[in-house]
Amino acid sequence: MQAPACSLLQPNFGDDLASPSDEVLEELSALVQGTDDPFEWTGALDALLSADGSADRLAERLGALQMLAAVGGAIGARLLAAFWTQPDHAGLARCLATDPALEPLAALVAARETGALDLPPLAGGTRRLVSLADQLCQAGLRTNGFDLVTAATLVQANHGNGQVALPVDRELAIVLAGLLSEPRPFRGGFAGNLDGIELIPGLVLIDLEDGEQFFPHGFPVLIDGGRAALGGELPSTAAADTAVEPDADAQAMDRVRLRKLVLDNIMSTSVLLEFLRDAKVTSIPGLVAEVVVRTRNPQVIETVIINRSLHTGFANKGVPLAILRSPVNVSIKSLRKFMHVKYVSKVDLKRLANDRTGTRREVAQEITKYLESLT
Repeated sequence: MQAPACSLLQPNFGDDLASPSDEVLEELSALVQGTDDPFEWTGALDALLSADGSADRLAERLGALQMLAAVGGAIGARLLAAFWTQPDHAGLARCLATDPALEPLAALVAARETGALDLPPLAGGTRRLVSLADQLCQAGLRTNGFDLVTAATLVQANHGNGQVALPVDRELAIVLAGLLSEPRPFRGGFAGNLDGIELIPGLVLIDLEDGEQFFPHGFPVLIDGGRAALGGELPSTAAADTAVEPDADAQAMDRVRLRKLVLDNIMSTSVLLEFLRDAKVTSIPGLVAEVVVRTRNPQVIETVIINRSLHTGFANKGVPLAILRSPVNVSIKSLRKFMHVKYVSKVDLKRLANDRTGTRREVAQEITKYLESLT
């Protein structure tokens, strides 16, 4: 697998993460919690990945690493750094290629083929790319921010001469010019950095050599979770040079486990409806939206539509769009209220109206009527 050159509107790699056991998640977490020495992280991970000849065991450990990296707490940032500095990526690539659920890490390894970046410039480029994605989210051009694995892959796959070059069309370039000249405050306390990002005709360039220091956790830390693991908007983050309190990682791990429990019961309507009554579930960024995407039960969709707390607020900002995209046969009357720029951006509504294969025909027709009423 080779990660292609991608625009800033590239979605995160892989919608379905591997679902490792709690035992393996804790096994991986323990490797990087006892020391701040990056060399010890790398050595401990190398020993664990080569400790058991079982391909299934290796795949589960890589799945746990991928999930924790996507969550993006200090543990995940350290593990991703340790993964990047492993001595044998060829062996890991063979294992990653056998499991579609490991696509994000497989894409990251494949991108190394043209020459791997050293960790500091890779981490610095990742921070800038996540920063730019946050600005695009606020401008309504992205639904979700980049998680660490996807951002690192795009930086590695598109670098050359000390820069990352990503293609942009004219319309996107106009928006980016405005965002770079007058950036919005980063959300959730994220210590974003847009320095070293510039536009030239057809490309946005991200400098990999200008002013980024080595991060204490290897990569920038995303405390509350990344889109690939939790499904929501760009997570809250700590400043890159600030140590993360242990309870922040504990909360992130609890959310991973709860997310796994909910999605493991996606086929059980009664259990799923009970979860949707639990504020601990519905407050996890993007989890309700992911339930909507995965379920094929009209009762679940109707419950989310009727209950305002399940489709409003920061954690559930992506729910209205997910409902309109759902192939489940829910009445147009129920869906009509979400066909409004109050719930879904005009850009996304246009995409839904023009998507003849992924959107129900009657939904696309109603959206088209609404868009015509705006002109």
